[in-house]
Amino acid sequence: MTNSTIKQKIGQCCDCPPGTPDQPITAGRCNSFHYKLHRAKVNAEKNKHKEKVPRKPIPKYSAKRTKENREYLIKRLQFLAQPGNQRCFIEGCNNRADTVEHTAGRWGKNYLDTSTWKPCCNFHNLELERNSELSEKYQLSKISGKKKIIKR
Repeated sequence: MTNSTIKQKIGQCCDCPPGTPDQPITAGRCNSFHYKLHRAKVNAEKNKHKEKVPRKPIPKYSAKRTKENREYLIKRLQFLAQPGNQRCFIEGCNNRADTVEHTAGRWGKNYLDTSTWKPCCNFHNLELERNSELSEKYQLSKISGKKKIIKR
């Protein structure tokens, strides 16, 4: 409270032994120890009769996303089962496609829009997340839906 215009009350703490020097006080008790101890006792007494209600945990997925995930699982399996989607779409890779690459991101309508999906092996799916040059070549801009333009 060094820059405050309110003056702090200075005096003798009612819980400290007599003869201790005057110090900043709140509610007649020194700020350093006795006031905090007093408030802890008062709050414990006040909350003694309250029943503790266990908190409800935050759900991992919203109700809307849970519904979308069920639909996505079916669409994903159907997409990867099609004959044209058996192999990874990256040039030079002939691995079996086991994941879906969302070329325009997974937000909003793109999550269930199969026109923005590409079949991809797990290795290249992770590589697209880590490697910006590979991502620039194969993914679309999440803003415009066109090819990414990265200024260098």
